[in-house]
Amino acid sequence: MLDNIVVVESVEFESHMLMESVGKIRFGNASSTYTNEDELIKLIEDADAIVITSRGKFSKRVISAASKLKIIAKCGALPNNVDINAATDLGIPVTWTPGSNAGSVAEHAVTLMLSILKLVPKTMDGLKKGRWHTEQDKANELMGKTVGIVGFGQAGSYLTKFLKPYDVEMLVFDPYVSQEKIDLYGVKKVDLKTLLSNSDIVTLHCHMCEETHHLINKERLAVMKKSAFLVNTARGGLIDEDALYEALSNKWIAGAGLDVFEVEPASKDNPLFNLDNILITPHMAGWTKEALVREARGASEEVIRVLTGELPKNLVNPGFAISNKNNN
Repeated sequence: MLDNIVVVESVEFESHMLMESVGKIRFGNASSTYTNEDELIKLIEDADAIVITSRGKFSKRVISAASKLKIIAKCGALPNNVDINAATDLGIPVTWTPGSNAGSVAEHAVTLMLSILKLVPKTMDGLKKGRWHTEQDKANELMGKTVGIVGFGQAGSYLTKFLKPYDVEMLVFDPYVSQEKIDLYGVKKVDLKTLLSNSDIVTLHCHMCEETHHLINKERLAVMKKSAFLVNTARGGLIDEDALYEALSNKWIAGAGLDVFEVEPASKDNPLFNLDNILITPHMAGWTKEALVREARGASEEVIRVLTGELPKNLVNPGFAISNKNNN
């Protein structure tokens, strides 16, 4: 009898269909965000494997309801929406696809940087309303600037490849990155205050967790240069949006480019959207055709490994792998 595989949110159909070799695939409701636990339980309760994105919250109750579950395979970044301890206790490996969208996210960060430096949103809106450029519309160059990279994982380090041709100085804040990696990429490791106070552009690339929640707050925005720009293609919760609105409104900093928000999908009534010194996109930095293929393929391959008796490659809960090795 074939295993049941549930794809909660399909990101690239053909890559998901690789799993047909090991099971029967069922897709979730494309119009649902699965914020209701009962709805999510109904979807996955008979599943042997599930493929997920950031949609839905996989609490202990939800995971426990799927009594046959053998793997939770996340497309893309580390899963903030899965109770990892519960999955580990239940003997269920949780995987992710590290680096699959790093290039796409890094590209998008550069796109936001250039667009806000060149005043693209403001001048485009003005031109549509019949205005030409004025004395107040002097753009900036990226060349020769100092870029502060907060978080030097997959996307943060990939970003350096795109920035080098612009002859920028790159500062990095990441307490967990090794000096060996810093030296390899030719960047300078500094503390967060030094990075914020010296950077012309600050770009966020760290994971969202208790330690990084509202990492950029009122006090830290006040440290930045008045001419500086803030870019976020990581997670919305890294920034206190109320503080950012105050900073942008009062010109504490020059502008911001945001792809992510504290509440998603972001409401059109978000006060940030009324400002002319901000560029916004709907959490699409990693939402490229190429990245989605890599994510879906990577997650599907993990499902195939587990359902054919192999250990997965990219475990989020390494304790699971240790216990399984001890049992073999």
